[in-house]
Amino acid sequence: MAPVTRFATFLLLAASPLFAQALQDGLADPVFSQIPFDQWLSQGDQPRMRWTVRLSNPELSTHQRLITEVHVEVDGAELAKRRGKGQFLVLVQVTDEKGRLWRNHQEMDLEHMEEGMKANNAVFSQLLFLLPGDYRISVAIFANSTGDHNAAQRRLHVARLKNDPLPGAWRDLPAVEFLPPAMLPEGWYLPSIVGKLRLAVETHEPAHVDLLVNLTPSEQLTGSTRVQNRNFGVLLPATKVLSQVDWGSSAFSLALLDLSRRRVTYQQENAGELDWSKAGSSLSEVNPGIIDVKSLEQRQFSAEFFVDEIRRRIRRTHVLIVLSSAVQFTSGQELRPISLNEPTAARVFYIRYQPPPQLFFGPPAGDRRARPVVRGGYMVDQLEPLLKPLEPRLFEVATPDQFRKALATILAEIAKL
Repeated sequence: MAPVTRFATFLLLAASPLFAQALQDGLADPVFSQIPFDQWLSQGDQPRMRWTVRLSNPELSTHQRLITEVHVEVDGAELAKRRGKGQFLVLVQVTDEKGRLWRNHQEMDLEHMEEGMKANNAVFSQLLFLLPGDYRISVAIFANSTGDHNAAQRRLHVARLKNDPLPGAWRDLPAVEFLPPAMLPEGWYLPSIVGKLRLAVETHEPAHVDLLVNLTPSEQLTGSTRVQNRNFGVLLPATKVLSQVDWGSSAFSLALLDLSRRRVTYQQENAGELDWSKAGSSLSEVNPGIIDVKSLEQRQFSAEFFVDEIRRRIRRTHVLIVLSSAVQFTSGQELRPISLNEPTAARVFYIRYQPPPQLFFGPPAGDRRARPVVRGGYMVDQLEPLLKPLEPRLFEVATPDQFRKALATILAEIAKL
């Protein structure tokens, strides 16, 4: 199989009420008005250029939205022979059951295309959030200097979740949303996506809900960017989902922790949805490849720092939600469970992410640090024993479906307060 070169979507979203309404009714792209797109579709796929179109099976994403991928692969030789001539466009149109259209395009500058492209196929990937239903996905490729084009259509059925524990969560969402380029860290949080989940909790009495998110994995793995990115890839979407909950008369606060440096990297008090403009910039400080000497020397106090943060919050809150991957501390630490001067009636929920059993995230090659302890394919977690006196409700989560069930249970329990 030929090597591939990947290109991202060029999509700018404006988070405004008017734009949100436009998404409900469809999404226009001015490029489509400049070409006979519908005519191309009526002609069917023409063998002018070698290419393939593939749709992935829709599945539940970490953002608790159904997602699919439009995968377009173009033979590198087709691009190479047009090198230096205009633009190469990939156009995607989605039509729902009501005939509404959502359109978007990607483009590649052939004027400045590098030599050697002939040996590489170009892959264009467009991710979509979709509601359950039936859709027609229309795709075209177009070299504007020569007018060469191909077009193809595919049918896509998006099934409802079976026994959905949160059946009303998608009530206010547009049927289709194009995901923007997966540039990190925005690619984890997707701040430009305007559709919001409908999640609401109304307690009998006003309460205080605290969300504490540990962004750092086991200390044996903190030098691995791969592990850190996987951590962000599940914890940040989960944080976004929890921050979208309408807590009614209750107060909601959240904090992002960096255990390896023993500090709170970001926090919001009595606020709603996470302020990504501020929180996102704080993630640069959670760099697994860079840690100061002082932090390295004092790593034996990481567990103590975690317990102190729990203790500080448990005194003021009615509900504490801890969100973290499994954590193992460096050897030599005193792992003392939390102790309180007085009893607490606070409910504690611990959502613990674990990688799938068949995957093991070891330290980088050549790293002499001890590997994390694994039992039954899962990493042993040392945070849970620290919380044991608080009798936390533990949710073991490895997939978006498991997180959805955990979220539904937690919201139902909080509503009883």
